[in-house]
Amino acid sequence: MYFRQYDDNSATLKEWARQLNVSNKGNYPLYPTIEQTLDHWKSILNTNIGSITFTTYSTPEATIYNWQNKLNQIYNK
Repeated sequence: MYFRQYDDNSATLKEWARQLNVSNKGNYPLYPTIEQTLDHWKSILNTNIGSITFTTYSTPEATIYNWQNKLNQIYNK
């Protein structure tokens, strides 16, 4: 599976939620704001990985960009 960014942050997170829910048999919900979604996912992802790998940045765009690389490294070994 390949994590990619779409033109819209909401579309990106919607697709990532689908991919993460399938691969982890988990629950990656979408919240009313992108920031809330990223903040919640941060704790889930760090718990699943067992380390503080995922952090949030000053903007959702920066967070999504950074996470895209990390998710692809983790799920495409």
